[in-house]
Amino acid sequence: MKSPRSYTMIGTVFAAAMSATALTPITANAADAVLSGTIKSADGAALGGVTVSARLDGSNMVTSVFTDETGNYYFPPLAAGKYKVWAQAITFDTGRGDVDLSAAKRQDFTLKALKDFVRQLPGDMVLAALPDETPEDANMKTIVQNNCTACHTPSYILQHKFDEAGWNAIINLMKHANVYGVYQGPEHKASPVLNHNQKQLAAAPARPR
Repeated sequence: MKSPRSYTMIGTVFAAAMSATALTPITANAADAVLSGTIKSADGAALGGVTVSARLDGSNMVTSVFTDETGNYYFPPLAAGKYKVWAQAITFDTGRGDVDLSAAKRQDFTLKALKDFVRQLPGDMVLAALPDETPEDANMKTIVQNNCTACHTPSYILQHKFDEAGWNAIINLMKHANVYGVYQGPEHKASPVLNHNQKQLAAAPARPR
């Protein structure tokens, strides 16, 4: 059986070894490479905060980083191989590229602005775009949020650009649907909130936004 002094010496050696390991810098493998690039708009402006993703061919693992304020991005060391690389930003078309890290270490993108980017927006931004300057508009906005987003996300509903007649048709259907989304028929008792506010509800999202 070891003496207390022996255990103390073993602990001291172990602690020294762990300290040496902690101070040893972590370096990339020789085969690893750092992928970088710059993201700009079509007019040459640097785009910060853009999500850039890379996936090795044959793998389902995706690594993503963001561009800095000057539009530059840098990935951590990646294993050598061929990668699919893409850049995404709201209001812009997705940029896509292929990079073989054994031959190239850089992929720049120029993103084109989209004329219609509503489907890219998260639900809260789409909902915020509804008019609310007047008390009536603010009330309609609240009704849409409370009655239409329990089963659907705002982005799903409001990506459609129906006119007033189109929204009336949607409301005529939904005011007779149950909580499971099943249409109960025109004889079903209509939702009192949707039925009472139908005219204003159909007009609000039909406006340009």
